[in-house]
Amino acid sequence: MSKLGNLCRWSKKVEIKDGDTVLDTVYVRLVGDNDYQGARNIALRYSKELRVKLRDSESVEHKSNLGDLDSLTKDDLVLGITVGEITDYRDEALVSIPEKEAPPLPDNATLEQQEEHETLVVELRDARVQAIMEFMEKRSDEKKIELDAVGSVEELRELYTHSIINIKCGEEFTRIFREFQVYSGTFKDKGLKTLAFDSFEEFSDCSPQLKTVLLSEYISLEMSGEELKN
Repeated sequence: MSKLGNLCRWSKKVEIKDGDTVLDTVYVRLVGDNDYQGARNIALRYSKELRVKLRDSESVEHKSNLGDLDSLTKDDLVLGITVGEITDYRDEALVSIPEKEAPPLPDNATLEQQEEHETLVVELRDARVQAIMEFMEKRSDEKKIELDAVGSVEELRELYTHSIINIKCGEEFTRIFREFQVYSGTFKDKGLKTLAFDSFEEFSDCSPQLKTVLLSEYISLEMSGEELKN
């Protein structure tokens, strides 16, 4: 494929509008490996900084997320800890329950064979999703039983604090990782040479509406890329 063809495949023109009025035009493309790693490094830095603040009982971040710790009941603490580990259960499930692929279609498959193949693909995918959900529910129930047996409220508070910090840092990592990708993939020119924002800080300070538009367009490119691969 030509260089121009690749640009069209992995990038798109985006009009920034206020109602029907076009305020500006930018060009969004999927980032490469270097920018992807850069996004990860930046996200790790932000996550680490937030973790330090959350552990500081005098910080605004700690007070806004953990300020009511002493008023939480045992049930509240158990629920918070369990919810905080859901992503871990999901990751365990994804490893424990591998994908099953439908047998390949024969050469020159008939229409009926193709229809049956597609039905089987959907059934296998749905069965895996159901198995993952059941695995996560089972692990959550086991964790709740384990935590209910803990007699010390102070110990539960420590576990809850650890859980909330991990949740918030995970959310921060995900947010910054995605935003840095969008920042690195948004350009002023069609040739994708000049970034639309002078710095990541400038991008971070732009309006939530603009971020939403650019993020939506970036995700649409990712989805299109996956469709092309398939």
